[in-house]
Amino acid sequence: MENDVNGNPIEETPAEEPSTPEPVPYQRFKDVNDKNKDLEQQLEEAKATTPPAKTKEEQAEEYLSKLTEKAIEKREAAQKAAKTKEQKEFNSEVDDLLAVHTDVKKQDFLKFIEDNGEKYGIKSVKGAMSLYKDMGDFKTKTTEEAKESLSKKPGLPKSEAIPGSTGTPADDKGKSLEQIKEEAIAELESKESK
Repeated sequence: MENDVNGNPIEETPAEEPSTPEPVPYQRFKDVNDKNKDLEQQLEEAKATTPPAKTKEEQAEEYLSKLTEKAIEKREAAQKAAKTKEQKEFNSEVDDLLAVHTDVKKQDFLKFIEDNGEKYGIKSVKGAMSLYKDMGDFKTKTTEEAKESLSKKPGLPKSEAIPGSTGTPADDKGKSLEQIKEEAIAELESKESK
């Protein structure tokens, strides 16, 4: 016989005989089996209709995507508000200047700013008005000078044949230029031969 830790003898117990399971009634087996099949079928249907669970990475990407969209929308809204404010201020400045300069048409002035703003480095509406007026004055001045210079008669040379005379000599009237030339040559030759 063997002793336990305390030194006491251990009694051996007879080994149990294996027990045979009791037979399960057929009806009970069928009910459990049918219930098991129904549960398996429900599980398969649930798997088919339910999308697979998102991984943490996919959830993080979706969250960041939504967060980024919100940030972009906020920035665009802020930019739009700033642009609208800037446009209102610009229109107000233009209207104020046009109230003072009543001879300037709004559409012409706005077109001038659009066409020449970058070209001349215009930084303010007031500066644009000064440049517009200066260029308009210069254009008007040069146009008037051109008209004035065109209206003047060109200066014709005066006759050099007879000092102090303003017309053609009486003896040259009715003669052609060739006849006058021949007479002048003949007169010069006669003076030289003397």
